[in-house]
Amino acid sequence: MKNKHRVVGSLLLTLVLVLVSCSSYTPKPSDKIQEPAPVKLRLLTWADDRYQQLYDMFHERYPWITIEPVMVQANDSTIMAKIEELEKAGTPADLTWIAGDLLTYEQKGMLANLKPYMDNDESFQDKVLPDGYFDTMNFHGSRLAVPFVDVPMWIVVNKDLLAKHGVQMPPNTWSFDDFRYIAKQVTDPGAGEYGLTTSNEFVMRLLPLKAAADGHVPNLAYMNEAMTKSLLDMPAVLDDVRWLTEFVTKDGSMLSWYRSAQEGDLVKNFMNGKTAFEIGGDWLLPRLQREAKFNWDILPFPRGKLNQYSFHIYGPLALLSSSEHKEEAYEWISFQFELEAQKWKIDEGANASVIDPELTDYIDKAPIWQGRNIEAVKMTKDNGLVLPGATIPGFSDYNWVNMINEIVFNNYDVNHLIPETEAWNKKTQQLREQWQKAAPK
Repeated sequence: MKNKHRVVGSLLLTLVLVLVSCSSYTPKPSDKIQEPAPVKLRLLTWADDRYQQLYDMFHERYPWITIEPVMVQANDSTIMAKIEELEKAGTPADLTWIAGDLLTYEQKGMLANLKPYMDNDESFQDKVLPDGYFDTMNFHGSRLAVPFVDVPMWIVVNKDLLAKHGVQMPPNTWSFDDFRYIAKQVTDPGAGEYGLTTSNEFVMRLLPLKAAADGHVPNLAYMNEAMTKSLLDMPAVLDDVRWLTEFVTKDGSMLSWYRSAQEGDLVKNFMNGKTAFEIGGDWLLPRLQREAKFNWDILPFPRGKLNQYSFHIYGPLALLSSSEHKEEAYEWISFQFELEAQKWKIDEGANASVIDPELTDYIDKAPIWQGRNIEAVKMTKDNGLVLPGATIPGFSDYNWVNMINEIVFNNYDVNHLIPETEAWNKKTQQLREQWQKAAPK
């Protein structure tokens, strides 16, 4: 019976081919499938050319769409100025990375609401994302941006320097006391070797993470549970700041800015091989893989009194309301969550945003992690704290990093944090009340 159907099908196909060959009909140009018109998307970014490979991958999938990166500094005022400049020139940007304060852009009407696009995006329907993945980018029912990349961080270790001083690589369960002890052990001023790189990464990442891991604050950036005020002026948090300051003033395992300059600032750059510990993420790891002249590895952030966390940043990617190619620009946003893009980001030292067994297994295959502490990488998928701020009113004016830098590296009085914190708490509350009144009912 099946053979009979095949014979009939073959006869029908032959008849069609004969009729077509005998016909004088010639297809009109309008009957041909029209290729989409070429589109160039302007993306404001501060990334170097290592993202070109991702742009090329996207172009291969959508041959009519090209990503044109427009370089800007990672500063919201600079980014907004560039958006306005391009719009006035008649060449509006389509997409932008955002340094942190989404609400400032929203107040200026610069952002398109991504929620309708994502609700209609079939490719998202079968993807599993972490709980609360978009929470820091939602405001008054709108989705102002999506995380372009999940950037986890680790303590990067110069294993050669540890070995030189007879120190073994610590286990993944190491503590903050272990961290401080090892930093002192490997410090040798005569050889110009120190435990910590003179880097504000320790202020920005290690210190707020310690406060959370010790139970002094519930969130990164010293924010309270409701994300409505800073707890930076609390006594236990001030003691945390004193703790890191003592690496400079008491232990000598990290140099002040003044002392670092006296020694030619060699200890400001982990790549010099003169320091044992630095904090790194996807901005540092590929460079280490290519250029480091010493044996390096990673460790998770140390365990605190209550928990062991990893520090994450969700870099916001937004669609601009001035874009003339919103549908095509959204395709770039959607592409970030496809498996091929996710694997590329893993290769660059980032986490997968999509929860998928194939991506979890890929960590073991990623070239960047071969011969490294892969278990530390896997830990960051489950113990992460995400830096808040994108939708906290006035967060860009919350000057906590610079204030603590001055205390740790310039020996300023830690009590300066108290009035500064009180002033910002008052400002963010006022802004919150203003914007709530202006919100759509």
